Amino acid sequence: MRILGIDYGEKRVGLALGDTDSRIATPWAVLPNEGTLPLLAKIHEIVTRDLVEEIVIGVPRPLKDQASENQQVRAVREFAEQLKGLGLPIHEENEVLTSRLAAQQAAQAGERDKRDDLAAANILQTWLDRH
Repeated sequence: MRILGIDYGEKRVGLALGDTDSRIATPWAVLPNEGTLPLLAKIHEIVTRDLVEEIVIGVPRPLKDQASENQQVRAVREFAEQLKGLGLPIHEENEVLTSRLAAQQAAQAGERDKRDDLAAANILQTWLDRH
């Protein structure tokens, strides 16, 4: 089964694809966040084209208090609610430290900028490893 991983951000949204057979998440794309409707349209296109059956979205739970909800957590959860309109199961995955890991991976590859698609792959890989 194909699964889409999402690292939702205010400016950019990282995407990764994986499947339950190989249990491997792969960085896929980085989309500009130009608003909910254009973003949902692009994700719908990817879901349809790549036969995605489930979505895993990273939720940035604060290290100090995993249960607290800050503005960033609320924004991700609001977007996750909008994703439900695609008719697919939506799973939340704690994304603590995935951006830092993605930055380290990008640096090791000789890249200077943060890679949102790598963060999405790390979120999805964590979810795949647990399921």
